[in-house]
Amino acid sequence: MDYYLKSTTKKALLADLREAGFEWYDYDESGAVTGTRDPQRLEVVSVRGHGTCVYLGHIVETPAVFDEEGNVVTPAVMTKTYHANVRMRKPHDFKKDMGKPNKPQYKWA
Repeated sequence: MDYYLKSTTKKALLADLREAGFEWYDYDESGAVTGTRDPQRLEVVSVRGHGTCVYLGHIVETPAVFDEEGNVVTPAVMTKTYHANVRMRKPHDFKKDMGKPNKPQYKWA
């Protein structure tokens, strides 16, 4: 089951993801977990047998415009909202599920 999450705050979105079992960790040189952290844009985390999440952060609302040489004429406009896409093995009740958008910016392969 695919879920498309959207929130006005990063904190609320991450709380919804963490409640579903997704977490991002820091590691030391030996590979031991040293703590949890917030994800980076496009960072993927999986929970074996449970699901996979890609944290998107802000997404493109209006694409950039380029000239013939590839120079940016108008920069892209990003949303003020935070996004993540999740694929779960079993149904889950995400508080921030917005339903499938018309043009998802990240599609599962």
